[in-house]
Amino acid sequence: MQTGRVIEVQRVHLTVALPTQTVLATVRGDFHASGDYPKVGDWVKVSLIDSEQAVIEAVLPRTSTIERLDQETLQPQILVTNVDLIIIVMGLDGDYNLSRLERYLALASQSQIKSLIVLNKADVSSDLTAQLQQVIDIADDSPVLTTTATTGDGLDAIKTHLTVDTTAVLLGSSGAGKSTITNWLLGSDQQDVNDVRETDSRGRHTTTTRQLFTLPDGGYLIDTPGMRELSLAENEADAADQLMTQIELFATQCQFSNCDHEKSDGCAVLTAIDAGELEPRALDNYHKLLREQAWLADKSGSKERYTQQANKRSAQATAAATRRRLSGGR
Repeated sequence: MQTGRVIEVQRVHLTVALPTQTVLATVRGDFHASGDYPKVGDWVKVSLIDSEQAVIEAVLPRTSTIERLDQETLQPQILVTNVDLIIIVMGLDGDYNLSRLERYLALASQSQIKSLIVLNKADVSSDLTAQLQQVIDIADDSPVLTTTATTGDGLDAIKTHLTVDTTAVLLGSSGAGKSTITNWLLGSDQQDVNDVRETDSRGRHTTTTRQLFTLPDGGYLIDTPGMRELSLAENEADAADQLMTQIELFATQCQFSNCDHEKSDGCAVLTAIDAGELEPRALDNYHKLLREQAWLADKSGSKERYTQQANKRSAQATAAATRRRLSGGR
């Protein structure tokens, strides 16, 4: 029995780094039953089958987990584990989105993990000073760095936040520059990178799995596929309630009770925005939250209807089989 760390999870196997070798591993069936399937970053106990294969026998206690809400199952999904630092990477091109950045910061807070904000592509920023100040205003106590990963500009500053005991994870959209930063920190091109689309600065998902690397100067770095949408597994309701309360305090003063807070006459919410009492982004997030809640409710309802229909079909099939048996198979 040896202790190793999961560095990549594929469909049928996991890659585990042991002290002297890397092996492909499978898991016992009870992992699937318990739902405690190993994730990238997990420390595990394995038994060797041969020099290249192993079986994971146990997952050691986790010091931290990063979770989001899975849009398919509507259940919490663990992304990575045992992380000490979340490095949020946002491009200063079309990827620049303060509302999305706030969600990543909320994810870090929810996970009780320190965060570092890296504003990449400083060389293409339309107004670097203004964008930097906007981010600092919402960053709370998270440090903010500006970089140009393609030239290496500013990347040395990231190293000052990494120690031999640190496991850091890069989070952000596709095309933000996470893999370019990974390659620079590793000192070699281990991750594929592609150009982004000029129309919207979106990447092409060149990174398809979460992967953990050992850094040359010590410590670990996890590169991840891009995430444009992020639903938080916990504390989302608290944030939503705060936003709803903020908007609805103004909404009670609207001229019409069915005001949509978009173009309606006598809208107190729009008046508050014009007066500088409410941020336009808050109203944008409010509308987005309403759409997301409606989508989740519809999706949940669809799942319930599907389950009901499946149960009905099963009951009908059972009844038909019983009738055939009672009639002697006729």
